[in-house]
Amino acid sequence: TKIVRGQELADLIKEGHALIPTQWIEIDKAEHKRREGGVYVPPEFKSRLVACGNFEKTPGIRTDSPTCDLEGVNLVIAWAASCGIKLTTADIRNAYFQGKTLDRLVLLKVPRSGVPGVGTKDDVAMVARVPIYGLKDSGREFWKELRESILSTGMKANRYIKALYTYQEDGDVKVMLATHVDDLMYACKPGYEHIVQKILDKFEVRETQTGTIRFCGREIV
Repeated sequence: TKIVRGQELADLIKEGHALIPTQWIEIDKAEHKRREGGVYVPPEFKSRLVACGNFEKTPGIRTDSPTCDLEGVNLVIAWAASCGIKLTTADIRNAYFQGKTLDRLVLLKVPRSGVPGVGTKDDVAMVARVPIYGLKDSGREFWKELRESILSTGMKANRYIKALYTYQEDGDVKVMLATHVDDLMYACKPGYEHIVQKILDKFEVRETQTGTIRFCGREIV
């Protein structure tokens, strides 16, 4: 982000640029692991700065960002089971920050509790360089970046099921990959793991899990 303040900020607002409110959202990434009467699972807290995107009035913003349908997810699971290979999931860290660079000026108001290094002053605003959580097209801009990375490996998008991709050689499927926002689920035949690794190398990945996994709220063994 870039910081603007004082007269520069006042001039931008006079030009018609809206000052979009933001707030910190606190989440526990380990909440889904807890079971009543089960073992203790320590919290995994994360703070996320979220924009109130409903205040942005820029016309013509596309908001669609395809995710894999249930049928596509089941297809990957069934294919992996039939081939006797394990499923793997990958969780991309701060995914929206790794999306396409914004092509418009977005001014973000500093939340009441402040931002480290910025403070809480009313005459200060942050200029977003990449999509931030809460903007209307954040999901789409990340999806576009992810899709380009996937297709660059030689994988092909399914014609009927959005966000489902395959890699084939001589008509034989070697890799299947499904995406749901910043979560990836895939399976590779031996010797073809490098296809997906090329994708993961382009993003900051929080963690990967193989074997017993969780994807879209489902526990898969």
